[in-house]
Amino acid sequence: MIAIAGAILPIFLLIVIGYVFKRTGFPGDNFWAPAEKLVYYVLLPALIIRSITESDLTTMPVGPMALAILSLGSCLIVLALLTKPILRIDGPSFTSVLQGSTRINAYLCFAIGDALYGPKSVALCAYFLAVMMPFINAALVALMSAYVGSGKPNWSRVPIQVLQNPIIIGCAIGWTINTLAIPMPSWLMTLLTILDRGTLPIALLCIGAGLVIMMDRTRIVALGTAVLLKLCIMPVIAIALCQFYGVSGLPMAIIVLYGGAPASPASYILARQMGGDAPLMAAILSAQTILAALTLPPILAYIAL
Repeated sequence: MIAIAGAILPIFLLIVIGYVFKRTGFPGDNFWAPAEKLVYYVLLPALIIRSITESDLTTMPVGPMALAILSLGSCLIVLALLTKPILRIDGPSFTSVLQGSTRINAYLCFAIGDALYGPKSVALCAYFLAVMMPFINAALVALMSAYVGSGKPNWSRVPIQVLQNPIIIGCAIGWTINTLAIPMPSWLMTLLTILDRGTLPIALLCIGAGLVIMMDRTRIVALGTAVLLKLCIMPVIAIALCQFYGVSGLPMAIIVLYGGAPASPASYILARQMGGDAPLMAAILSAQTILAALTLPPILAYIAL
């Protein structure tokens, strides 16, 4: 476990550095939003395309992984819904618990996967997202619309959001090139390599810059529920599902990593756009990101045994 904690430590230190930079005004408040867009629309797709193009996809247990991933997504949603009667909170606040229990910080998973398992983990991380994101996005659009009050999910936006997602586009390009054995010029692969080198450092700094250390004590139970579900219960379920579907080795490690990772910063944006509880969402994101530094090492050490 010490070796795993040592490999993960620099990742969380970069997050801390990003937090310090933002609070001290360096390099300026206007830096962070464009930097995050650069990562999301350019650097991360470059990383995904290069990694998938260079991977041996024939060794990937595509079917069993997909079953385990979709089952995990279903469990995430069902368990979160079961907490609603217990928490006794309003709809907007519950949507923050729901997002905090189901969404996944892809940047952090890519960084930890690369640090622990090397470049070969990136293609598996991308595959997880390609399977999970459409399912989770569709479910959250419906549930958030219902709990926030409109009761009318805007289904027409879901396919558009999926097709326009840079991660999905990067996966599609990489898989097409790999599957059809399309020859890639060396200069293009070099360009993708140069671009993807900046992905994870900038992404981790942006995660830190987005942290908001604050909490309304009256909603501490809601925050604690989202933290417990995502960081402690979901990894255990992920391990059980992998064993059930016969997924082992690196694919299992990636699924468990995603199961125990904190929620995505995009959750805060969605909470504001759809009338959710944005302050609670910010508190959940911050608490999960900080505590994940303590919960992920023993979980990943366990499956490495």
